[in-house]
Amino acid sequence: MITLSNHIETSETSSIKDMKEKKVSKTLILGMGNTILSDDAIGILVKRLLEICLKNVEHLNFEETSWGGFRIIDLIKGYDYVIVVDAMKTGNCKPGTIKHLKVNDFLPTLRFNSYHDINFITALKLAEAMEEKVPNDIDIFTVEIIDNRTISFKLSEEVEQSLCNCTMEILNKLFEKDIISESEKNSCVSNLSDFMNNKENFIKEKLYSEEYNIIIKSKQFETK
Repeated sequence: MITLSNHIETSETSSIKDMKEKKVSKTLILGMGNTILSDDAIGILVKRLLEICLKNVEHLNFEETSWGGFRIIDLIKGYDYVIVVDAMKTGNCKPGTIKHLKVNDFLPTLRFNSYHDINFITALKLAEAMEEKVPNDIDIFTVEIIDNRTISFKLSEEVEQSLCNCTMEILNKLFEKDIISESEKNSCVSNLSDFMNNKENFIKEKLYSEEYNIIIKSKQFETK
């Protein structure tokens, strides 16, 4: 279990580390999944949580998709560095297990090996052959899930516990690559502490806000 307090440093230490120049690169965080299919939402929810915490970081971009294969190329082309977050369901590890992969690794995620489209590595090679500008550096974070068939806005307990931990691992990776500063990281960790103190309401009101707004509007339309 990641303890958030261990990641918060004093303002003096933070200011010294912030003197180190950050790399200015076009960076994308891509959340993948389907927010109405229980645990399959995890990639998109991690992306949304990061987007809330890092909203003041100008050089970061955020996208989400439920598609796989060549459609991903349209989202990632033109970027220098991309972090992808997706669910995986292998049955070989405990639900909620987080793995960090590179594109040359076997990618057993729900969208990278789509039965209805070409796989991600093939799509990348085709894009390079077409001289598309695709990132040279892609990090993939996956979360082992239980249920991706039930229509629900609720994660299983084990997967929900990984939401904050996966977000923290990605923050560490962004800091390791000098994409965010120490103060930006600490600010985000502080926001994650608030999230953990009010997790149930935060998930519903912030992370699923788009879906609930659609439901509310549809009900209002039906009553007219």
